[in-house]
Amino acid sequence: MLRKSIGVFETKKIELILINLLFLSFASCINDKNSKHNSSNSSQLNSNSVISQADGEFKAYMTGSELTIDGYSKDSIWASVDWYSMNYKWMGETVDSTDYSGKFKLAWNSQYLFVLVEIIDEHINPTLGNGIENYWKGDYVEVFIDEDKSGGNHQFNHQAFAYHVSTEGHAIDKSLSKETIFFDDHIEVERSQIGNKHLWEMAIKLFDNTFDENAIDNTPVEIVKQKRIGFSIAYGDNDGTNSRENFMGSKKIHGNNNDEGYINSDVFGSILFIE
Repeated sequence: MLRKSIGVFETKKIELILINLLFLSFASCINDKNSKHNSSNSSQLNSNSVISQADGEFKAYMTGSELTIDGYSKDSIWASVDWYSMNYKWMGETVDSTDYSGKFKLAWNSQYLFVLVEIIDEHINPTLGNGIENYWKGDYVEVFIDEDKSGGNHQFNHQAFAYHVSTEGHAIDKSLSKETIFFDDHIEVERSQIGNKHLWEMAIKLFDNTFDENAIDNTPVEIVKQKRIGFSIAYGDNDGTNSRENFMGSKKIHGNNNDEGYINSDVFGSILFIE
């Protein structure tokens, strides 16, 4: 009778051990899954890698803090989002990476799209002439924005914008009357330089196709999560001649001859705003 009781006891003990082992194995699988998920998110948000997006589809992460636009990358959001490449050749000859290399980061709050651009360039040349007549001939960052991603011709209207952001800090595009004008109240920009590395930091207001260049009360569009806009970005590189030698962009194909963006917003990529 005693042996039988001991046998039952040992059987129960073995069953409990097996149950505990199964539980620990299940818990380990859950922790491993969560660890991989968190690792993936961490890689997405904290990597210092440079991501190339041939289709030009980008994501901008929301920032909960105010940014100081000073031409430096000191704000915490810039340390927690990835770089995107700006090295697709749109025009000109192939360039050596020591002469030119470009990348950018994106962030947002309800008022602004924030863009941080890093350019490696041996020679930065100011806009030629008065900055109006020859606005596309110096070194500049060009930011293409289509607020509602509806596409279409925008060359001499405000269906979309092709802001040429000059070394002097002007945002330049065409007016309804086909004149070249400043849109400086659309973009706040500051630059800094360390050796051949140049940082352009921008806070960009979004305006829809009702924008009136002759009015003083235009209201920017509020940015909300899951909003998607048309967007591309490029760099015009001038090494001291009377025109740009190269035009390098964020998207592999940008229309006919990769030079259609200043006319047709159908060729833009996009930004999805997420938290």
